[in-house]
Amino acid sequence: MTALYRYNMATVLHSQRYVPPLVFFLGLLAILTSSDNGPLLEVYQASAGSVLACSTWIAAAVVNVEEPVGRAMVVVNARRSRDVLVAAVAASATFCVGMTLIGLVYPVVSGSHTVTWQAVALGAAAQLICACVGIGLGLLCSRLVIGRPGFSVVAGLALVLAVILAKPVPPVYPMLRSMSGDRSPAGLVLPFAGYGLAGLAVLAAATALTQYIATRGD
Repeated sequence: MTALYRYNMATVLHSQRYVPPLVFFLGLLAILTSSDNGPLLEVYQASAGSVLACSTWIAAAVVNVEEPVGRAMVVVNARRSRDVLVAAVAASATFCVGMTLIGLVYPVVSGSHTVTWQAVALGAAAQLICACVGIGLGLLCSRLVIGRPGFSVVAGLALVLAVILAKPVPPVYPMLRSMSGDRSPAGLVLPFAGYGLAGLAVLAAATALTQYIATRGD
């Protein structure tokens, strides 16, 4: 698994397919959070939404970096296609952790906020939860599930908007909405634990579904 992870990271870094989503993330962050002086938790709400959109893009880019023939050779050498997919998820998560760190620091540096460790911790949790959901959506929009690039882009946009706007469906909309309310960070710890479990469940379900569809396609 370690070798597959290193191979994925090396391939993605060499291809530079991570650059467009990261540049897009930095642009969103600069537009949405620069020179803001509101509550820090509400600013992290914008950071989390940016991570959601860009993690979807990055996950699809990581999975699609290998052409079908190249992926088939990797699967044969790895002996299990599941390990190849898990390594792609791990590589995507690495980029998302980097975005989360930027999303935590940049609003503090560029704006004027009262910084507390509770707000920073919840901001990190919100961005990581959105990263889990975004990676899951990216897998479902990858070549393994949707063969045509045009349809993949449309599906990605539709899924991101759906999870942001789907009011009764956890974890994204309820979590982001709770960050804009008057509740103190201490009162959000328990709900965020539930949102975290829901985010991991979305990632696990999307990974399993992608693996199932890819196996049938192979």
